[in-house]
Amino acid sequence: MEPSGVRSYPYRRRRRIRGPITLLVLMGILVGAAWYGYDTVIVGEPKPEPTVVCATPSPNQKQYISAQTFVVNVYNASKISGLAERTANALRERGFTIGKIGNDPYGVDPKYAEIRGRDRNAPEVLLVSEHFSGEVRRGDDRTDTTVDIILGPKFYGLMSKAPAAMDVTTPIGVCVTTTPTPNVAAYR
Repeated sequence: MEPSGVRSYPYRRRRRIRGPITLLVLMGILVGAAWYGYDTVIVGEPKPEPTVVCATPSPNQKQYISAQTFVVNVYNASKISGLAERTANALRERGFTIGKIGNDPYGVDPKYAEIRGRDRNAPEVLLVSEHFSGEVRRGDDRTDTTVDIILGPKFYGLMSKAPAAMDVTTPIGVCVTTTPTPNVAAYR
């Protein structure tokens, strides 16, 4: 017997310690599950990055380019109000994918139109230039396939019979932007 008259049993002491430890472990599991659920459902998986894939043409090989495979930005460098928007709408009707529409960010002063792309002989630049007369083509070493059109004060409209797709012969390859589907990206 103990001095107070009550005997202390060792198994009861273990029960008093085991309860709080079990509670802490369960709380840790609950917090971990909540964090995992938040991270998976709310934050989600990262979006897959688009990849630019370019063909390497043989000399004198024809390549097919279509208006849907790249983005066209239309800018107004003239004082004619709404010129870029009207031209972008006309290009959209011809099958082009339109990106930005606005005033000229380059500060150039083209007479008719200036067409800018990754190279002045890039397939997408050649296709867009078929829709303009008096245009100037410029390459600015960009890494993507977007084409910028800067309209000048003497631009009065698009060519009436211009293709939305064509075969081109140029040493620059046709590039296509591919985006992996989210399911494929999730299993990498």
